[in-house]
Amino acid sequence: MSAARASSLGQLLILGVRDHGWSPSLERVLHMIEPGGVLFYPQALRSPSETAELLHQIARTLDSPPFLAIAEEGGSVNPLRALLPPLPAPRSLARRGPAVVKRAGELIGSALKLLGFNLNLAPRLDLSNRQVSPDVDTQTFGEDPELVAKCGRAFLGGLRKHGILACGKHFPGRGLPECDSNEFAVVAKTMAELWREDLRPFRELLPQLPFIQVSNVCYKAYDFDVLRPASLSANVVTGLLRVKLGYHGLVIADLMGPRKQLSRHMGPEGMLGIRYESLAESVMAGCELEVVAGRVDNVFPQMQEALETGLLSRERVEDALTRVRAAKKGLQRPSGKVSARSFDRLGREMEKFSRLVKGGSKIGD
Repeated sequence: MSAARASSLGQLLILGVRDHGWSPSLERVLHMIEPGGVLFYPQALRSPSETAELLHQIARTLDSPPFLAIAEEGGSVNPLRALLPPLPAPRSLARRGPAVVKRAGELIGSALKLLGFNLNLAPRLDLSNRQVSPDVDTQTFGEDPELVAKCGRAFLGGLRKHGILACGKHFPGRGLPECDSNEFAVVAKTMAELWREDLRPFRELLPQLPFIQVSNVCYKAYDFDVLRPASLSANVVTGLLRVKLGYHGLVIADLMGPRKQLSRHMGPEGMLGIRYESLAESVMAGCELEVVAGRVDNVFPQMQEALETGLLSRERVEDALTRVRAAKKGLQRPSGKVSARSFDRLGREMEKFSRLVKGGSKIGD
């Protein structure tokens, strides 16, 4: 791989953005790593017009149209709350049936389209697990694999109506974690149990999902001898997702969040940074896109070093870049303009929708 091609390593990164406006520091980072995409955290959203303009500024700064992403599920994972009335949690939507879930997807898709986003890191296809966290539990569609698959399909349909790309998460499902002596979150289910339960929504929806986000939980069924998070596991990403299930889309790993589970892999940087060895290991496991945030100045040169030393294979990097380029075909840069009238109307629709879901009233198509 030539030096020019090596510089495209940034296309394997999704830059997490917390700044709520354009700044010289953000521009510098964008020029430095030329990321394949940008993920907006809630702190970055202040007003519809500011958000649309920021998306526009970022997109026009990068040579290749980027994936402009947000994680909008409703409930507690609701970054659009800063701009629009809050939406019910996925569990509340699922209780009303797939048609209501689809309507929520349509409202979210409409909002993202108006602002200029093109990718939503949703839906969550994990099965319910109240033993982990009641709050997280409300973010799932339920504990029945068939219901989760139906609701996931409905949500995808709502996003697709507005041309928003979707990302199913967290493959292969967070199961029923326990903790071992090393403090890793571990799922002890057998392969048969995972296949029958947690994997069912993914198996049914993979053909409709252009993106998959892998879990940061360990799975004894796939990495019994040396426990490692799925985001760093070739057995899970390549063996299970790619080979056995035949998935051809893009795989995302977010190594920034799980400080406790990944501390042994990430080192002391934790939430503020990330060791390039972990990024390289994740790419080698089969992931194409890595979320990075915080101190990112050294990420790109360190990934280049990993390539030069062989920690990253050139063949694997080229395969990942080919997948990213293919997925970007047809992406349009946002205009930076948002219709205040359309946004106000959407806000009223969301408010009415949430009120009807909460009150149990009939919701039309």
